[in-house]
Amino acid sequence: MDVRTTWAVIGVIAASLLSVPVAAGTPDTETRESPALVHARTIQGDASSRYLGSHGTGLEVTEASSSAVIESFTLLSPDLTDARIVSAARGIYYAICPVGATCPYPARRLARAPASFLPRRLALELAVRTFRDTTADVVAVSLPTASFVLFVIERGDLADDHLIAAARALRGDPDRSPSPALRALVDRVTRPRIFAFVGLESTPSGRDSLAAVPLWPNAPPKEPE
Repeated sequence: MDVRTTWAVIGVIAASLLSVPVAAGTPDTETRESPALVHARTIQGDASSRYLGSHGTGLEVTEASSSAVIESFTLLSPDLTDARIVSAARGIYYAICPVGATCPYPARRLARAPASFLPRRLALELAVRTFRDTTADVVAVSLPTASFVLFVIERGDLADDHLIAAARALRGDPDRSPSPALRALVDRVTRPRIFAFVGLESTPSGRDSLAAVPLWPNAPPKEPE
């Protein structure tokens, strides 16, 4: 098995792991029966209905589950010499997929580039609504890209006033052309928090941490595409 195929297999395992329900009663996690996860599935349905007809093939949210199937996210520095550990215990994982595609690796004719605006807008909307309406501390969203790419954001990244402002800005019709202000908001929040999957690491507890590196290290906001 060549290196490319090996990493593809690892990515499928990681994405599959994130979609496995957490057993009820697990301490300090957003379990299958938790109000946060139940509400996340409502958000999943609402968001899918808003984006299904958007820009040709459309997008849907095909997964809403607990991120607690892994222990943490290990967000590596660009030079791989340092890392920030983010607990996955109280988090929600969503998957975005083009309509008619099979994810986490949609066919190239349906896959979107990591920089594509609409999936990043949807990922941010999922995070904002989750933080506003649930007790989740972290949200991870897999983008509909040819390789496993995640948007990872913590509650503390959006202060209350920024959360309210973002919620207002994102509630418009996604079929309409976004304003320059909305594009700037999505770029500013999402681009520094989009990570390329590296692998699964065993932790001292015997569980797994999902390691990833920033796709655009220190990237400034991008001009409209």
